Amino acid sequence: MSKDMKRLIIAKLLKLRETFERLCSRFNYKGGNFLQSKMFLGGVSLCISVLLWSLVALDNNAESARTMRDEIEYRNLGAGYSVNAPVKEVEIKLEGKINELSGIEPSDIVSEVDLANLRTGRYTLPVRFEAPTFARVRSWQPALVEVEIYRNVERRVEIAPKTTGEAPDGKVVASIVVSPDHAVISGPETDVLAVQGLEARINLDHLMESGTVAVPVTISDSDAKSDAAQSRRRRVAITPQEVEAKVVFEDEIVGERIPVRVSVTGEPHAGLQVESVKVIPDSVSIRGSAAAVRSIESLDLAPVDITGLEQDIQLMIPMEPTQLPPGVEITGTDRARVEIHLSKKMSVMTFSNVPLMIAGNTASKEWRFSPSSVSLTIEGPETAVEELEGGRPPCELYVDVSNIVSQHTELPVLVRGLRPGFQVVRTEPEQVAVTSVE
Repeated sequence: MSKDMKRLIIAKLLKLRETFERLCSRFNYKGGNFLQSKMFLGGVSLCISVLLWSLVALDNNAESARTMRDEIEYRNLGAGYSVNAPVKEVEIKLEGKINELSGIEPSDIVSEVDLANLRTGRYTLPVRFEAPTFARVRSWQPALVEVEIYRNVERRVEIAPKTTGEAPDGKVVASIVVSPDHAVISGPETDVLAVQGLEARINLDHLMESGTVAVPVTISDSDAKSDAAQSRRRRVAITPQEVEAKVVFEDEIVGERIPVRVSVTGEPHAGLQVESVKVIPDSVSIRGSAAAVRSIESLDLAPVDITGLEQDIQLMIPMEPTQLPPGVEITGTDRARVEIHLSKKMSVMTFSNVPLMIAGNTASKEWRFSPSSVSLTIEGPETAVEELEGGRPPCELYVDVSNIVSQHTELPVLVRGLRPGFQVVRTEPEQVAVTSVE
């Protein structure tokens, strides 16, 4: 008997049974015609059901298809490695006899990807199947899967307490102790090394008095917030995931104004140096616990990099100190203006045995000096002084004998022709003995 004929007979029998069942519900037999009784109609319905069961049983040996989903097993991964496999399941289409296909359970099928001898990297690998011998695999999707294999590492990182919300009225946080104060992060090597820090966030809105509270450990918000960074975070495990934080409150006080300071890093352009660093405002007010406020002598902002700077600059930076005790707040502006002024880097050089010149001499007299030469120390821009090394000084030294009538006297050493940018620090000696020779 063909499949189409079987389906037609089954449809007719089903329709016939529905008709008898409607008749059974309409008639309420209390004697009379037996053909109208519920007993007769129920018997006919039972016969039709038996016929239907027989047809279905005969049809169990017919060919059919079945679609199943199976979880993929990633096997033979090397020690010390982990795998990131986005595809978790595969869809399989099987062919075979109806009665045999209907008895297949998910545990009868094995879907696996072999990771043997693979090292770190991304791979496209085939999915392999094992199905019962009586079932034929028509197709499966996907046939290939993308996997990423990475090396597992561990790293011990300090946990920094962070607070959110507001402390109770009139109170500030005096101290926060986190126990344990370190956690171990594990996962892909590149992801673990990219973690800058861990933090335990304590919501002060839920604390009415000093006490201990359990808080989760999370990766610091200072880390990147891109989609790639968020994906990396999901692959990093933190142990323990929760720590105890002991919070102690103190009465709030308003602190005195403290100076604001900014340091610089790096070096400006060659031949230049930092003359001054000015911060506006140069002081701010803080508030917090008495102990915390008294421990702060200045508000040190993040340093400014001046590497290669060639001229004076002004810039705005956040009023965010490099270190601030928990519970201490800055009042006032949230930004500071920094003015950095540069000057030429100065250098000092001493010249020995500089000869003395004479000025104001007459033809009738000859003068002798004792000593006949002196040492000269000058100061000038570093680059200009370096150019003088091994050469002549940037000026002349002389003695003025105009209107000198004494045969023996002492006169000061004078300077002339000094180049711009230089200045004389000293001459040794500052005076020399002068003797006239007729």
